[in-house]
Formats: sequence, structure tokens, C-alpha cells
Amino acid sequence: MRIPTMCTLFLCCIAITTVQGQTKTTTSKTAAAKMEVLTNKSVVDLSKAGLDEELIVSKIASSTCHFDISTDGLVNLKKEGVTAGIIKVMMDKTNGKTVTTAPTEPAKQTTTETKAQTVISKNVYAAAELMNHVYFFNKSSSAAQPLEKAVAGLRTKQGMFSGSSVWHVDGDKSNIRIPQSETCSFIINTGSSALPELVLYKLKTGKNRREVANMKVGTFTGVTTGEDVISINISKLQEGIFQITPGKKLDKGEYFFTGKPANGANSIDAYTFGID
Repeated sequence: MRIPTMCTLFLCCIAITTVQGQTKTTTSKTAAAKMEVLTNKSVVDLSKAGLDEELIVSKIASSTCHFDISTDGLVNLKKEGVTAGIIKVMMDKTNGKTVTTAPTEPAKQTTTETKAQTVISKNVYAAAELMNHVYFFNKSSSAAQPLEKAVAGLRTKQGMFSGSSVWHVDGDKSNIRIPQSETCSFIINTGSSALPELVLYKLKTGKNRREVANMKVGTFTGVTTGEDVISINISKLQEGIFQITPGKKLDKGEYFFTGKPANGANSIDAYTFGID
């Protein structure tokens, strides 16, 4: 009877020792997790490992953090490929602000649109090298083509009962041709957060000239402006990059964009194109 008793005691000791070892291991891992402090390097490692931004933000929100958000620290984070969204969360965490781990409902509704705009803006930023130059943007190929830059001069025309001032561009057509079947979308890189002030004119063509009335004065009609101005919608793609969309489908003809003319200006930069 003694042998079974000794075996039983021996097995019980092994079981107790094993449970105690597992408990110590689990406790040790839990303590290590609690003692973990996220640093800039931690975030860089998580980002390079391919974790989604949402997971990294959640990790930051639930962890003790010690981030370097000095100018050099932020520059290094950007060089290492950490996204602007994660860097913003790191700054908020360091400054004691609440870190949101889940997007709000409106953000969910615009996720697809936001992702599409991100893809467009990255391609646009790489293509729109000339500052304050208007480009035609082909969404299907993500290609940006600079419009032809010209100088429009101011001329006056005088009749018996009316007169007008017109913007005049040499040449009867632009070298930049856009098929009417294409969706007309344009971009501009201003390098500024302020919306650009642009005007889109439809031009009348003649022998070696393109022109549009800036202002008309008639004895019976008074002063009229903007008869040949096409309305446009301007939206921000990213900081300094804006998308310009005509308010209606453009008819065949000649057009140009220009900045809002200054009072008394005798010439303006014109970014010309034609619709075929």
C-alpha cells in the first residue's frame, strides 16, 4: 500500500510545481506587458511590421508612452515612414490629450472617398511640380498635364453706343487639346492652405487671336461683366493641392484659367486649353 501512496504524492508534487511555474510565467509576462513603455522606436517597428494605423493608434492609447516629439524626433519619424496620422496621435498622447481609438460615424461614411482622394493626391503631388500652374488631371491614368501658359493683354474696343475691354491671347487655338469625352478635372499646387482664386473663361476665336470680354459698357445696357465666365468648384486634396472642376460640361472651344485679376492690371497669366 505504501508504493501507490508514494507515487500519488510524487505526482501531486509535479502537478503543483508545474502549476506554480505556469503561474509565475504568466505573472511575469503580465508584469512585463505592464512595464512596457512605447518609444519612437517602438512605433517605427510596429509601422515597419505592416500593422494597420488603427492597431498602432489603439496600442498607443492603451500603453505607457515616452515619445520624443522634438523637431528632430518628428523628422526622423517621417523619414522612417510613420504616417502623419500616427505622429499626430503620438503628439496628442505626449501632450495629455485624449487619443481616440475608433473613428467617428461620419468618418466611416467617407472612408472610401478619403482613400480615393489619398491615392489621387499622392499622384498629383508628384506630378504638379510647377507652383501655381494649372494642370489637366486624367483620373483614369493619374497623369497630370500642364496647361499652356500664355500672357493675356488688355485691349479696348469702342463702338458708337457701346465699348468693351477684352483679354486678348495671340494664336487662334491652344496646343493643349482635351477630348470632350474626357471628364474635365484640373489641379493646382499653390503650396498654401488658402483656396486659390481662379477664373475660367470661354474664349471667342478669330484670325490668329483668342479673346474674352472682361467688361462691357453700353449706353442702354450699362456695365456688364462675367458673361463668358464658367463657374468652377475648388476642393482641397491635401495641403497646398487643390482640384478644380468646371460647374458644367465644357462645350467645344477655347478656354483659359487665370488668377483673379488685380485692379488696374493690363496683363494676366493665362493657362490655356481647347476642347475638341
